[in-house]
Amino acid sequence: MRHHWGETASSDWISTLDGFEALFGKALLWVVEVPGRVCVLGDHSDYVPYLRANIITFASDNQRMRALVSPRDDGRIRIASSLDGCELTEFDIQEERYDGNWLDGLDERGAPDSHWSNYVRGAVAYTQSLNELRFGFDMFVDSTIPPASGSSSSSALTLCSLLATHLSNGLTWDRENLARLGGSAEWYVGTRGGMMDHATMVYAEDGSMLNLQFRPFGATSIPRLPSEFCWYSKFTHPADKGGPMLAAFNELAFVQQKLIPSTLDDVGFQHPRDYSDWKVVGKNLDEGFEHHEMGELRVRDRFRYVMKEYQRVVDFEQALASSDMTTIGRLLNEAWEDTRDLLGTHTPMMEEEAARLKKIEGVVGVKVLGAGFGGNLLILAKAGVDLGVGVVCQTPGKGVSIFDMNADVRPPNNRCAAVLLCGGKGSRMASQGIDVHKPLIPVSEIPSIIHVLDQLNCCGIDFSTRIVVVPPNRVEEYEVVFEGMDCLVVAQPNALGTGDAVHCALNEIPEDVEHVYVSFGTQPLVQNDSVLASLKHHIDNHLGFTLPTTITPNPYAPLIRGVDGKVTDSVETHLEGVEKPSVGEANIGAYWVSVSALKQVLVPLVESKWNGESYDTTSGELGFPNEMVRACLEAGVGVDGVPCAEPSEMIGIKRIEDVAIVEREYERRTRWAAGGQTSEL
Repeated sequence: MRHHWGETASSDWISTLDGFEALFGKALLWVVEVPGRVCVLGDHSDYVPYLRANIITFASDNQRMRALVSPRDDGRIRIASSLDGCELTEFDIQEERYDGNWLDGLDERGAPDSHWSNYVRGAVAYTQSLNELRFGFDMFVDSTIPPASGSSSSSALTLCSLLATHLSNGLTWDRENLARLGGSAEWYVGTRGGMMDHATMVYAEDGSMLNLQFRPFGATSIPRLPSEFCWYSKFTHPADKGGPMLAAFNELAFVQQKLIPSTLDDVGFQHPRDYSDWKVVGKNLDEGFEHHEMGELRVRDRFRYVMKEYQRVVDFEQALASSDMTTIGRLLNEAWEDTRDLLGTHTPMMEEEAARLKKIEGVVGVKVLGAGFGGNLLILAKAGVDLGVGVVCQTPGKGVSIFDMNADVRPPNNRCAAVLLCGGKGSRMASQGIDVHKPLIPVSEIPSIIHVLDQLNCCGIDFSTRIVVVPPNRVEEYEVVFEGMDCLVVAQPNALGTGDAVHCALNEIPEDVEHVYVSFGTQPLVQNDSVLASLKHHIDNHLGFTLPTTITPNPYAPLIRGVDGKVTDSVETHLEGVEKPSVGEANIGAYWVSVSALKQVLVPLVESKWNGESYDTTSGELGFPNEMVRACLEAGVGVDGVPCAEPSEMIGIKRIEDVAIVEREYERRTRWAAGGQTSEL
């Protein structure tokens, strides 16, 4: 991934990757990004059951949360973050099991002690209340969404966690489903809000605002502001969701969801299409209600607030259509007054900052961004106005994204061939009582060599020829396995090493082929991105021999580089009696070689070392990677390693116990690959 991002990656993404690898090591990764939420008008309406609410909102292009997620093959969840106060936390999915009604179970348990992991636990627990979960994940989170700011970093974390849970367990979703899951999962922390934040993050489109409709749900893109105006946000002070603020927020939700609906039923209130009668109905509501735990609850003011917000949304869309910024500014200022007078969510610092902003020439309107009790203010002002220190321009951005980090790694147009080595006597397997040839041993019920061929088919590379080199007594067996497949079986007369095996395939490589991929039929874990990234590097740098590599402890066959970073050697520590480095760069058992290098380097190497019966080497065999590295360097042919692979790609089938290891990793890879195809995002 680091290699694929290269110079195009922002420092934020690289630091996030550094943070993940420092704690969890190199791994298969899903890359998830979730935006902050900016609510323009319609606040506190999404959870109101008596109102077909409309809410104007958009996703922030400037403040976003990034998560790197890796699947696990057990039920453990490990989470960490670069943010202050978000320390490494672990738990098991079975710790978060709620049977029966979700909300009843949460009410019976009570609100948990405040901890950042509660949003992750909530996502896991709610998903598990609907699906059987088997697998956990590792997740590292970084974010530019200020916590406790009213931009809903909590909902962004909930969505990251829901996606991690679904991806790791192969669960499908669509956008509405994901938004609804987010709204319910967040109740775990003790709040009882709606799904507006999550719907904004899921449905947002780059460059547009949204009109979210509730009961029934819908999402419609609407134009952004005229270019001479901008949205800005200004942070005042943290709005802590614990303690008094949590109680105040839940009091708002309780009044809207429980008290007002029952009262409206008593007075015969029907959902008004023109809202002309809401003022009359409001006068018939009690001013307040004495609750045995919450104390005095303001009922009429809460009703008036959401009804006025609804009308402001209607007026906003009309004003936006005519670019009437004066009216939009007035609507924002009215919303500011109502959150103060009807909801009581202002603090002295918020009032002071709003008063300062309103005095600045070019400011059109100011309101609360989010639930209040601190956090951000939302400002509408002319573009370029100096609003002071700490003000952020909020541009409408795209919604939730799951990135394909290989999207920019395109297969080249060059014709290529693949040579897959399936030689060897299989003595280690035979000593364990296994007579099946290693490349034909099933991995998840399919022969390993077939997995390797299928993977090459998915690369998009023009492999005009695929050659499999086998022992002479196995030719017919392999031809039966490959029946109906475009695959040529070539015999290696004697088991004299991998370099000799590649040499046996040379005459079958068509003249118009430029580059040859060499690997083994026993290594089904080499990934497409490693094949593609190393080929791109190979072609772009006009190399003769290129090795996809990985950084690993105690490498068996490390690639050696000089102080200038250039490759100087490749050694096989066991055969050559060289001590393994504590950490080094190792090839993964896959190679790219140009046809010209095969002719210029391999052919003379074979001719110079062949004595008529064997090769003039310590073992009598001719290897491939180490010998090619050294011979290419001696001949002045370009050689390089590309650290683009994961350590698990080196794992091959050598002994019978390796099969279970490869199968576990293969199945994890299958879940990872399927994860990016299970949503409509």
